Amino acid sequence: MCGGCGYRFQGEGSDQVIASISVPYVKGDIDGLLTEELIRTLVETGRFDYTSSGGEWTLLVSVIGDGDERIGYRYDRNPTTGKRRDNIVGTENRRTLICEMKLIDTASEEIILGPLVIKGQSEYDYVDSNSIYDLVTFTPQGPQTVIEVSLGQLDSIEGAHDDATVVAFRSLAQKIVDGLIMGCD
Repeated sequence: MCGGCGYRFQGEGSDQVIASISVPYVKGDIDGLLTEELIRTLVETGRFDYTSSGGEWTLLVSVIGDGDERIGYRYDRNPTTGKRRDNIVGTENRRTLICEMKLIDTASEEIILGPLVIKGQSEYDYVDSNSIYDLVTFTPQGPQTVIEVSLGQLDSIEGAHDDATVVAFRSLAQKIVDGLIMGCD
């Protein structure tokens, strides 16, 4: 823990800067979005001075798990009659990202905190783009797409997955930063 290495806040709930911190590109972060969220979250705390390199500390993060599981279902409908079928289709998924993090003293190359495994996740709904009933609703004024009716809240599984990724990254970044603050308190 950071406290054991002499790194401490100045009193409980202090807003003082702990140290300057460098964040190399997160291993396994294909688009750099997790790295970006992590840096943004660190800076927003006001507790760390972010520097692209040469900080007192280096935060090493690697993606070690990335999953998507179906958690919500509904019955399918016959496209011509609208009657319920016996099979079910997915309508909701959970995106889960798992990372390992280590905080390193840059000068001594000693591990200050970690390795810790941290999980971030988000849940999202989506429509079945193969079903007319998921894409169109019939009103007295004529057919209207569900996307218009839902004010854009529903999307295809691909679009919803991409949107949920940002939320999962934010969740993960916040947990990593919270872990740094708690571990160094």
